[in-house]
Amino acid sequence: MTKASIFYAILLSCIAFSRLTTASAANSTNSTTPTNSTTTTNSTRQWTFAEIPPSKHVLTWYSCYDDFLCAVLEVPLNYQNPKEGRSLVPLINYPAKKTPYKGMILVNPGGPGISGVDLIRSLATQNISFFGLDYDFVSWDPRGCGYAIPAGDCALTNLTIPLGPASLVQRRDLDKIHGPSLPEQYFENVYNVAYELGQECTNSIGGPLDSGPHMSSTTIARDMLSIVDAYANSWRGQNCEDDASLLNYWGMSYGTFIGQVFASLFPHRVGRVVLDGVLDPDQISKQSGLNMVNQADEAFSTLFLYCHLAGPKLCPFYTGTTAHDIYLRFENIITQLNVTQALEQNWTNSTAMWVVLQGLKGTFYTYTYHAIDNFPIAALILTAIETLVPNITLEAVENLEKELPPPINPPLTINDTWSTGTACADNGGRYIGQPLGEWADAIQVMENESWLSGESQIVNQMFCAGWNITTAEHYGGPFGGDTKHPILFVSNTVDPITPIMNGQKGTRIFKDAQLLTNEAVGHTTLPTQNACALAKIGAFLINGTLPGTDNYCPLEAGPWGVLANGTLSELLEAADLSGVMRKLGRK
Repeated sequence: MTKASIFYAILLSCIAFSRLTTASAANSTNSTTPTNSTTTTNSTRQWTFAEIPPSKHVLTWYSCYDDFLCAVLEVPLNYQNPKEGRSLVPLINYPAKKTPYKGMILVNPGGPGISGVDLIRSLATQNISFFGLDYDFVSWDPRGCGYAIPAGDCALTNLTIPLGPASLVQRRDLDKIHGPSLPEQYFENVYNVAYELGQECTNSIGGPLDSGPHMSSTTIARDMLSIVDAYANSWRGQNCEDDASLLNYWGMSYGTFIGQVFASLFPHRVGRVVLDGVLDPDQISKQSGLNMVNQADEAFSTLFLYCHLAGPKLCPFYTGTTAHDIYLRFENIITQLNVTQALEQNWTNSTAMWVVLQGLKGTFYTYTYHAIDNFPIAALILTAIETLVPNITLEAVENLEKELPPPINPPLTINDTWSTGTACADNGGRYIGQPLGEWADAIQVMENESWLSGESQIVNQMFCAGWNITTAEHYGGPFGGDTKHPILFVSNTVDPITPIMNGQKGTRIFKDAQLLTNEAVGHTTLPTQNACALAKIGAFLINGTLPGTDNYCPLEAGPWGVLANGTLSELLEAADLSGVMRKLGRK
């Protein structure tokens, strides 16, 4: 769970964001009206969200995106004061293809700030055996995001996190950070941009009838209940085999936090719920973030392991005779990018070093989420970067980016405001107005915990310093409870942002919950492509079959198609790779 372009497209690399155009609707003159809560099957009209009449209490579906159904549900803007205004929730449905028809499964892609509409369209293109057979798979754009109304669209200017000139080094307030970490000026730049963004968003979406006060996961969980109720009242809900009044749900990453909020508030409405890539709800509500960084370095270290197993013919960054030799080649590159030293000594290429270090950290953190797809690209980038140091220049970096363009210093996008609005609402205004100097200790703790991702989690917090929007409803716990049906938690053994300890905690705080352990590197099950784990998730969602004692899925093919034997922790230990990257920031 983190912002997108601010933190180098960490989650938006998973699902490409695309908005529905009105072209197909403009080319259609069919005006068929919905029947039995759905448009007639012989209709050729493709509806846009702007054209769909909002449903009240009963979901009415309209044909859209060729093979999908879309709806817009009207709900209270503020559930604590229903007369205050109304909000429109856009939904998309990939309808069941088999009979008997069993019901609806809600899906949330995580984020926060990611479109559920795009998620369902993406899932429909993947080879997921249980998707779209017995059940409708439905998702929605959460408050302020995508097509939701009111929109969470701030009047952004071309904000970026700038690279500060060396002349500003002398007025930094934070304690020195040694080694190849981003300089203190980076945090000052982030802090200033955070305040500017917060001011713009407060002016744009901060009023009581705007989206800003209503983007919390608590409100989103109540929207989920409204969706379930409206579905149960609909023709589809009344003609399915399931108890349509219960929530069936597959929540991923940040979606696991929404799921735990829902299950804590409405335990009697929990059906078959899978929480995949589990967040600790107590840490999210406090936005402390410590256990969101403690496996990031380990996750990236598996690159060296898989590169060694792949061999020099497949991995261009291969060297030596061991995986640790490959790590040492990486370390040699990174230790030459000591930006703090370069700024203090006024090196002419200090800005170029800053650009590369910031870009590599952000890009490689992103890549750990989808290791199978991205580690081969990371090996290419490292091989190319190696040729630029130690005599690195901005011109050389710009030329390299034309061939291998990592997202180094992107401007803020609208997705960042959606993410910030939800994250800051969920911590209840914890960091509003906190001075920059008060982050010094937290920066040191986070960087000591993770060289790769420690800074990004501090940035998450800093963006709430300027978010001066009062949240209408914030549930901070207690989390857990005795749910009507047991929850299935799913955790990868090496996950860069949601460590397995969170899944283990989930089984302790929710009665009769079970944990499925996926031996894999990556964030959530889908990017790991583990057939065993996906089969067990499908068995639970479709048939209610819990894994029981058969709750472990061993390693399957990883990056470069490599099939390793054993567990990742054992392999990393044997290769002398455990904990090596944490030392980088202290060299």
